[in-house]
Amino acid sequence: MFGLRHNLDDPSLYMLHDSLEGLLNNAKKQLSETPKSENEQIKKLEGQIEYYSKEIANFEKEINDLRKQSFQFSVEELYSMHGQYDKFIGIEFHKLSEAAQKFGRNIGGTLIYEKTERENLDKIIHSKEIPRTNGSVKLRASSNYKLNRDQHRELIQNGFSSGDIYELSVLNIHPEVNAYAQKGRKEIPNTIYVPFDDTGITPAQLGHYLHKQKFTDGYTLIQREWDEFCGYFLYTQETASIGLFKDKIYTPGGLVRKEVRFYELAAKTYAQKISKEEDEEFSVLLRNRTIQRLDIFKEELKRSGITDIAIFVREHPEIYVEVLKSAITFEDEVLSVYNTKHPVYMDFKSYLHVYLRHCDELQPEGAFKLKSKFQYNQKDIQRVLKIAIENLEDKIEDRLSKKLDFRTYGDKGLYYNGNYYALRIESTGRLDSFSPVESFKAEKAVKSV
Repeated sequence: MFGLRHNLDDPSLYMLHDSLEGLLNNAKKQLSETPKSENEQIKKLEGQIEYYSKEIANFEKEINDLRKQSFQFSVEELYSMHGQYDKFIGIEFHKLSEAAQKFGRNIGGTLIYEKTERENLDKIIHSKEIPRTNGSVKLRASSNYKLNRDQHRELIQNGFSSGDIYELSVLNIHPEVNAYAQKGRKEIPNTIYVPFDDTGITPAQLGHYLHKQKFTDGYTLIQREWDEFCGYFLYTQETASIGLFKDKIYTPGGLVRKEVRFYELAAKTYAQKISKEEDEEFSVLLRNRTIQRLDIFKEELKRSGITDIAIFVREHPEIYVEVLKSAITFEDEVLSVYNTKHPVYMDFKSYLHVYLRHCDELQPEGAFKLKSKFQYNQKDIQRVLKIAIENLEDKIEDRLSKKLDFRTYGDKGLYYNGNYYALRIESTGRLDSFSPVESFKAEKAVKSV
């Protein structure tokens, strides 16, 4: 352009091109507004337009020719410098590239890899001779950029050519850690603890408020939420609401469903307004629920070849006490985001299947110990599960809306903080299984090629 030669890594490569485009558009605008009688002005503007257009065309041809011969960023370099560390990167695409046409010139996010892709790239960057491949890379883009849902999906599923990248920007404020190769216990990154004062608020009141808000906003409640919602209506004697949800509160014979009665009595217990007779009734309901859950526990043990519960209790008293506590206090919990039409939830059977098989603290000896383990403590596993479901929200919603179950596993498993996870959700939204996929043993982590 203007007789200058350009290099792809020039920091101001497209500055002149942008300026010339502005001049060209301004000349075209002036020409459209110039009266036909002003021949000299028209001739002058037409000359400018021709000149600007020619210079722009020459520049674009030069850049396209240069990009056919070379590129700044290879797939291997991107993985070695940024991808293996799950860094957030800012990307500026070459102005004339296919990626810029699809996603705009600037986007940002984290590079994503399937399990075998990550393993293969790790081997390559530790080899003696590292190739430079102009290939496809995928990105989970930040919501800060003006991309629609289809563009986000395209970036995750198909990505863009590494050679389309013109410049990268990275904030190196955290140590470079290859989380995929990291052994031992992990913590969830970027955790912020927010203090919450629940003085004067009972669990029943808080649950009732949340369920009412979801119902008012038109979202789906799972059965446990309906039971608690209706139980609190009975406790507060909200007559209009009781009539509205009559079919969910009463059996065909006109009796209060025992699941609803359980939460009505729980609300009275929290408020310390329960009579002696009601307290005895609540104890029976709680005991029966606990017995049913312990039966589920026994079935889970049998599936792994443990048939004698007495021997299990004697050999693993700490695990049994933990399971017993959960059998008493566990509540079916929604795992998906607030505005989901088809909520994903964990029941007690889901809880046992996940934690007995894959939580180090709750894995008994024998067949359970052969299962892959989470690298998180017990309280953080459910947070990781919620993050996984949130990241897969669109795919899960699509499957459940068609009354189909959802599965992701193996090479297509979800990646988060250095681990890949297998996940199965039944068509009803009930979590069936969630487990880490065994990682390869990385030779070492490198910081650059």
